[in-house]
Amino acid sequence: MTSPIRFGTDGWRALIARDYTFQNVQILSVALAAYLHKHQKEKAKNGVAIGYDTRFLSAEFARATAETLAQNGIPVFLSERDSPTPAIAWATRSMNLATGIMITASHNPPAWNGFKFFNPLGGPADKDVTNAVEAVLGLKLGRKLPPAKVEIFDPRPALVSQLHNVIDFDALKKVKGRVVYDAVHGVGRGYVDALLRECGWKVTTIREDPDPMFGGVLPDPANPACHQTLQKAVRKKKADLGLANDPDADRFGVVDGTGEYLTPNQVLALVYVHLLEVRGLRGPVARTVPTTGLLDAIARKYGQEVIETPVGFKWLGNAIEEQGALLGGEESGGLSIIGHYGGKDGVLADLLLAEIWATHQKPLGEVYKSILKKFGSFHSTRIDLHLEDDAKNALMKRMKDAPPQKVGDSKVRDVVTLDGVKLNLEDGAWLLMRASGTEPLVRVYLEAKSSKRLRELEIAARTLADGAA
Repeated sequence: MTSPIRFGTDGWRALIARDYTFQNVQILSVALAAYLHKHQKEKAKNGVAIGYDTRFLSAEFARATAETLAQNGIPVFLSERDSPTPAIAWATRSMNLATGIMITASHNPPAWNGFKFFNPLGGPADKDVTNAVEAVLGLKLGRKLPPAKVEIFDPRPALVSQLHNVIDFDALKKVKGRVVYDAVHGVGRGYVDALLRECGWKVTTIREDPDPMFGGVLPDPANPACHQTLQKAVRKKKADLGLANDPDADRFGVVDGTGEYLTPNQVLALVYVHLLEVRGLRGPVARTVPTTGLLDAIARKYGQEVIETPVGFKWLGNAIEEQGALLGGEESGGLSIIGHYGGKDGVLADLLLAEIWATHQKPLGEVYKSILKKFGSFHSTRIDLHLEDDAKNALMKRMKDAPPQKVGDSKVRDVVTLDGVKLNLEDGAWLLMRASGTEPLVRVYLEAKSSKRLRELEIAARTLADGAA
């Protein structure tokens, strides 16, 4: 069978009506049922949890998934409303289920939907598991099983209870902050905003109404067209903080009290320092290859290890669950911490940022600048080189087989091929090239000690690509 269903780093995503159809969702659900009966026999008896976002037909796709699994002998707990990915992931873990499923395309454009599922601990299913499910696509179960039930449930109480284990709500209650919460028309309403209100904070919500078109913008809090709305609201309300989530609430966005947007790289540094200096914890930090080296500098000062991983939160989740990482984070806007679970959680991230603000009671941009004074200056960016497949492949082959010995005036200290090709330079700067698996482009991540050096790196990266164009 030739199937359009292929799993990427965070599930299967496709255009609604072209490949993302009820038929394909049902085919995938049968394959997942077959996998669970074979590899998760005992937990499969406990069932699976299913949630969905606010995208077009997500609730109906979730219901079709639930009914298909139930018809194939898998009990289902179906969320009573659109729900954050972290709520379904935590339900999977806390209810001892075989898996959890989210019908979501995360921060993709409105025409897309997706299907991602978790391991029994709530982290993303790894490649071995998704490959095993892909291998049985289109097959029918070999034996007839008695149908199971679909039970409607509310995943919120269990996640809220867990958040009380990993967030200092006493600190939040001592300081009555003012916050603007931006749900970006997704599932986050009733989580971050409600929990802060319970702590006595003054909360203004924006874009809390579900909208499958997400107000006409790419619904990624890192997208300037998206976070500008939050920046304006923070300035207008004179708030201390602006917090946001993407449509399935596994990613975060933050604006400080001056209206400045903080990048995920900056947020990760804030969180790691907070865990080390305020909470007094000790442990390694885990980051993906494109994520800031500021985390390395912080870890070195505290004598802690850095765990560098390929892109994909499953690697970070493993570092948290198996290697004791205090923090796992990625420059694309995902994080989790020790004591939680191995999947990214935007609700947790937003509450951690509120806790950090409550600790310092000043704009988070100022807190970040104090970190740079202690650990050094870091400037990062990403550029996309639009190259057709032949040129893209030629560039990546050249980078792997014969990487340059110098980039600009700085020698290459070492080459990392964990995910793409990363050139670590002697002056502390680095350059990473990763080819897109689905688009005609190479993503180039850059970091340097100054904005001037960053611009030089960008020119050097384009020069390296010229021979492949």
